[in-house]
Amino acid sequence: MKKQSALVISMLLLSLILILPTFSQADIFMKQKTHTDGMQMMGQTQAPTDQIQTIWMAGDRIRSDSDEGSVILRLDQGKIYFLDNTKKTYSEMPMDMSKIMDEQMKKSMDEEGMDAEEQQAAAGMMQGMTQMKMTVTPTAEKKKIGQYNCQKYLMDLQTMMGPSTSELWATEDLKMDYELYSKFSAAMMGKGGMFGGMMKDMMEEMKKVKGVTVLTVTTMNMMGMSIKSTQELIEYKEGTAPAGYFNIPSGYKKTESDWEQE
Repeated sequence: MKKQSALVISMLLLSLILILPTFSQADIFMKQKTHTDGMQMMGQTQAPTDQIQTIWMAGDRIRSDSDEGSVILRLDQGKIYFLDNTKKTYSEMPMDMSKIMDEQMKKSMDEEGMDAEEQQAAAGMMQGMTQMKMTVTPTAEKKKIGQYNCQKYLMDLQTMMGPSTSELWATEDLKMDYELYSKFSAAMMGKGGMFGGMMKDMMEEMKKVKGVTVLTVTTMNMMGMSIKSTQELIEYKEGTAPAGYFNIPSGYKKTESDWEQE
């Protein structure tokens, strides 16, 4: 995956937020199935899709694999790696992009000759365009999904691409480590910058979800269309991740990310 758009990166971070509360002391293996309904966009019809995603979580690192490629999060290095397993290439991105994006925007405005007042107005406009607001509401509704006793949560997400609503069913039947979750939360939210406050607010909202998310049903409204998708947990177990699984595979060549090309 040579290029990662801002939307892809945002959705990746959101996905990581959704799964982070599932950590325990042992390595954890998860398998999730995602189904997206068919849709029509710009005169073209997209058929329904089904995708299997596997996730290994061990200590301070995560790896996710799907047909689209692999993503490796290394908290110890402060980086996220995107792997294209077909082309055998990878790109990398700092976990805290806020400072880098602020510096790039400041450099761009300086090159355009903007004065301090113009820069402040432009920064405010950019922040408004990239702002995401999440609200999670716990409900009293409970039911059993498969072997898990679950509680229902409602999530509302407002983005520049359009709003989405999700119905989350989470269980406390599985182990978790809230202390480790807090460490990941602190790393993901960053310190200040354009996205710092946004990620902090999202983390705080997701703390309302107690346990492991077993089923998520999401409806997203984008460009006048309603897109529905479901994500379900189909396997969860403790084990030992394969040796070297969180390292860049031998023979993979590095390519530039979007932010490196600015």
